[in-house]
Amino acid sequence: MSSTNNAKGNSVMSVSLRAAHRQKKISDTCTCHKRRLDLATTEAVSVIDFFYESSYWIPDYDYQAMEQQKVSITETNFGGIVYSSDGMETFSDHALCPHPLMAHHKPQCQHQQQSPDAITGGGDGDCGTSGNGRQRQSGFLVKRLNAKKTMAEISIPGMRAVFGLGSSLIRRVIWIVILITCFGIAVVQVRDRVIYYMSTPVTVNVRVSRNETLPFPILSICNKNMFNMTAMRILKTEKANLITRTNGTVLSQKEIDNWDVADLVGVRGYNVLELWNFISHSLERMIIECFFGRNKTCEERGKWTRIYNYMGVCYSYTLDSVVDTTGLFNNFYLRLHDVEPLAYKGDASGWKLLIHDRKDSPLVILRSHGTTLYRGWAKDMRVFVRQFRTLNTESRQCSDDHDYSYSKCVAQCFSKAVTDATTCRLPYIDADTVGAVKLCNDSQTYAAANDKVENLLFFGKWSENNCTSCPRQCHQDFYITYTETTEMKRGQENLGKLRIFYQDMTYDDIEEEYGYTAIPLLCDIGGSLGLLLGASVLTFFEIIEAISAALFHLTAMFTTCCCLMHWAINKTCCLLSDQFDQPKAT
Repeated sequence: MSSTNNAKGNSVMSVSLRAAHRQKKISDTCTCHKRRLDLATTEAVSVIDFFYESSYWIPDYDYQAMEQQKVSITETNFGGIVYSSDGMETFSDHALCPHPLMAHHKPQCQHQQQSPDAITGGGDGDCGTSGNGRQRQSGFLVKRLNAKKTMAEISIPGMRAVFGLGSSLIRRVIWIVILITCFGIAVVQVRDRVIYYMSTPVTVNVRVSRNETLPFPILSICNKNMFNMTAMRILKTEKANLITRTNGTVLSQKEIDNWDVADLVGVRGYNVLELWNFISHSLERMIIECFFGRNKTCEERGKWTRIYNYMGVCYSYTLDSVVDTTGLFNNFYLRLHDVEPLAYKGDASGWKLLIHDRKDSPLVILRSHGTTLYRGWAKDMRVFVRQFRTLNTESRQCSDDHDYSYSKCVAQCFSKAVTDATTCRLPYIDADTVGAVKLCNDSQTYAAANDKVENLLFFGKWSENNCTSCPRQCHQDFYITYTETTEMKRGQENLGKLRIFYQDMTYDDIEEEYGYTAIPLLCDIGGSLGLLLGASVLTFFEIIEAISAALFHLTAMFTTCCCLMHWAINKTCCLLSDQFDQPKAT
């Protein structure tokens, strides 16, 4: 009778499993009534479909009835495969996950045992009491397969082939290689775009604009004959007479002529600044006439200012208003005169001219960037304006301050270099720049300071590249000049003529813009990811969600593993205790 029941149970189980095997796919609305087992049951079976539905619960399945009919189900540890006890059927797409045994199946061991029922939903507490001591690992399997299912649902081509349970090994390997290759190429392209973006590339836009008015630049002019030798000869004569009256020593004319400016400091009680003012070329003697526009003198339209330069005492002209006319006869006109017969240190005759912006300092750039007007020559200078508007980037830093001037910063840097090398300051060194440094008011310190300046400027001891604290200007106006020089008539060898004018009211507006902004960067990254991986912005949210879910499932899986190990240890201790207690009972 027992063998008959066993055969009947096995036959019924085999038929049910074959029926379940023939159903390849379960729809979302399937009630699963076709997958019943014809047994007297009180429990349920969980059918796990990893791509369509997470679980279906089939009633009428009981381990007690299975025990009575000697029918068992062996669950595999991977792939969602279930083998029947008679080896007749295999489920390759679904896993049968029975619920825990009925509570009335008590283990013979009377010690409290713990099982992994917390993961499958059964039992009491974290590791509840199992029925007959069987380890039910279906919950452990569900957690692991749900983690793979979550990764397979990411909308990147190939993810289903890699993490899907129905994929063969060869297919998985091929898709893994394809995904790794495409991902590597995408990383290289994205890295290249990010590096290019971080370099802050710029584009330069050049526009020729026309305006009704234009600002007129500053004209700085110096006599190339650094000092007025006539005035110097007066002081030399006074000093020689003073020595003769004091000591009775009569100096030769050659000794007197060898005296330099440093030897004249203190004559008449002059300090070095007063001495420079006395031996300078006066503006009234140097300029014969000056007009700005028709029948308008330079004094009516602007003003002359005395400036101190290492070329001596110079002058700058500033226009009080803007220019609204163009042409040769509507702008600046200047006639110069120089009848000084002697030259200071053999300097060539003529005048040094510099056209510059109102913010610039001519202290250093007058000699290096200026142009020369020689005696007996006339020069016409056409002026064009270029407005530069550059960006302050990490690789090309500049100052955004509209009042900042690079040339003024370089002049201050040069002044500090001179005072650091000397113990006093020369007249063109601004006291506000170097602080409480006294003027060179004796012959020795003045001569030493002049020697230091010669070494710094003319022997390579200093250059503007040393001024690392002077960034370039972000906003700067350059005045580009085109000159025409003609020789004047005979009898005008000591004269010079200068005309400065705008050819037209146009100017070059040169502006930098960012050549690669965040939007093109995102477009390039999106194009690379879409072409190589078929991914979008929403795909990244799917990846974040999938990783979070997978971590959750894996955490639960490891928690189950710990519970199983704890349950197995308790089970082993229980069995060992029974074995040791049984001989004592006998």
